[in-house]
Amino acid sequence: MGTAILVTEILFAVLISSFLSRFLPKISTPLIQIAFGIIWYFTPSLQNVQFEPDMFMLLFIVPLFYLEARNIDRKALSKDIGLSLSLAVGLVLVTMAISGVALHEIWPAIPMMAAVAMGAVISPTDAVSVAQLGGVVKLTPRQQSVLQSESLLNDPVSLVGFQTMLVALATGKFSPVSFSSQVLASFVLGTLIGAAVGLLFDRMVLMLRKHNLEDVTTRMLMESFLPFGVYLISEHVGISGLLAVVACGVVITFPRKGVGGDVARVNLVSNSVWHFVDFTLNGTVFVLLGIQLPIAMRAIWEDPRVNLWAMIGLVLLLTVLTLLLRFVWCAATLRLAKDTVTGLRRKMTPERWHSAVVMTFGGPKGAISLAMAFTLPYSIDAGASVPVRNILLFIVSGYIVLSIVLSNVMLPKLSPKPEDTSNEEWSRRDVEMLRRTIAKIVDADTAETHAAVTQVLKGYYDRIERVETNINSATSPKEANELRVRTLKWERDWLRDAIESREKVLNPDEETRLQLQGAQYLLEHIDGVLERLDPAANGRGHGLGFRIAKLRRRFMPVIRRFWEGIAQRTPGLEAERTRAIRAVQVPLYSDVMEKLQDLLLSHAYDVELVAELLIEYRRGLNQILDTSMSAAQMADASALEAARADAMRMEMDTIREMLESKEITREDAKLMRANVHLMQAEVALS
Repeated sequence: MGTAILVTEILFAVLISSFLSRFLPKISTPLIQIAFGIIWYFTPSLQNVQFEPDMFMLLFIVPLFYLEARNIDRKALSKDIGLSLSLAVGLVLVTMAISGVALHEIWPAIPMMAAVAMGAVISPTDAVSVAQLGGVVKLTPRQQSVLQSESLLNDPVSLVGFQTMLVALATGKFSPVSFSSQVLASFVLGTLIGAAVGLLFDRMVLMLRKHNLEDVTTRMLMESFLPFGVYLISEHVGISGLLAVVACGVVITFPRKGVGGDVARVNLVSNSVWHFVDFTLNGTVFVLLGIQLPIAMRAIWEDPRVNLWAMIGLVLLLTVLTLLLRFVWCAATLRLAKDTVTGLRRKMTPERWHSAVVMTFGGPKGAISLAMAFTLPYSIDAGASVPVRNILLFIVSGYIVLSIVLSNVMLPKLSPKPEDTSNEEWSRRDVEMLRRTIAKIVDADTAETHAAVTQVLKGYYDRIERVETNINSATSPKEANELRVRTLKWERDWLRDAIESREKVLNPDEETRLQLQGAQYLLEHIDGVLERLDPAANGRGHGLGFRIAKLRRRFMPVIRRFWEGIAQRTPGLEAERTRAIRAVQVPLYSDVMEKLQDLLLSHAYDVELVAELLIEYRRGLNQILDTSMSAAQMADASALEAARADAMRMEMDTIREMLESKEITREDAKLMRANVHLMQAEVALS
């Protein structure tokens, strides 16, 4: 029962950290989860978790490595395999040797072999940490591919180096020839075993699919067993299980093959399950890492034989040393690498130096390093005047946290800013998002909603056409949104004045009462849209009035849905509300159009952008003046409004999915969501 409660508490921590990451976009999710783990450790009522490296490696690292290999871009991997291997093998060996020697020279009380073993621990980058970078910063496809490939391939080298140093520490003997042969055997045999099992499994699944024997249950059971089976077989043979898992994930093809509804359904369920597993295990790894860090550091904190500030300085020194090594190695590799098109070596341009810096800070350390560190034997303390094992654990723990923090701080500064993105790149992502939304709208279409859905789809096709037309325009999406927000604020100010002036009328006539009612409804809607776009848009950020307005906006969607349900059954009520809105929209639109005409002459914005918005308002005003709404037309308008609301919800879901799959950045998602909020304002005013 205690274990079940512990698992539930960890999963709850993962859920809360994921929720918080949406409100802290500049802080990577792993850092938030590590912070949760540290808070967990210092919370008396929560049970601490004892780190078992072998079990941790099997239950967490193995499936995560399989997932990263399964989803990796194989073309990019084959194209950049030389660069990836250079970082995964050469850089790991150099870092292991230099950092180990430096630690021994600085502190001779630490045995040379133990210091080099520590160098092996801090050498590999973490696949889980690297995978999380895409959601925080904008890396180029090649940078992302090289970093992912490196993080998947460098673990066997570091593991073999670590184990060899431990054997040398116990026996007092070290053979460079034996070490090199072990690394080579681990790579070759691990790759062969993983590839053989993966190909065999791939053929088995495709054969079941050919004979219509593949179903969701069988497929998920088989694929869930695959990474664990490969790992255990390889470890039993004495070969690197992690490399075998990576090779297996790279060679399988069944998740991307096959046609037909049944195959698509099975693949959809499989991808959804693995997405959930990926999300859960990722979060659990970093929460557990956060719990273990204080355990590793506390022993040094409480030991009187060790100076804490000297230890912190040592962590900083080793961090700077390894970063310099990584930068030099990355720059040298880029200089020596041949162009994939011309086959010639290229000179180091400012862009290539920038790429070297990005790749330097793009190699954070993580759970595998700590898992290896915890396997350090207590026997290394024998005969030493200082607690060697605790010192190494402290160094590794501090190094892991510092590497993740540096990646989180430096990479956003080094990555391209949103305004650096060309209109062509933005348009390509926006069009892809709109097309996926259209596919969802079509799938959800029914006979009852077909007429309304057809009109909604026409609006989405028009949006795609506008985006593609404006690809080479000098106007940025941000500028277009800024102008639309400005017009919404004009509308808000006009409505506030209209409400204030009409509320002062003692005996209002029918037209005044109607305009007051419509202005109140529109102001509530526009305030809600501006609040979603910018919480400070209304100029009220605190106080009782702000909190009441916030609560009102939170419950207004519920009230509106209730009203729409009644209005659909009572067309007269809907017609009354629409007449109230129309009564105030005519003077409102006229006022906004006058301001847009003045703005057109001032050249503060792109002329075409202002003219396009002015035409939209004129078109809306003409529709209001020319339309006489019957009960049947009101029913159609209600169905159209519901279809638009569903479409916008699907668009929001598509944006979230593309952000989670790292196809767009957080800045892209923010701008796309702003477009949806602006359309919500336009829908209410149409």
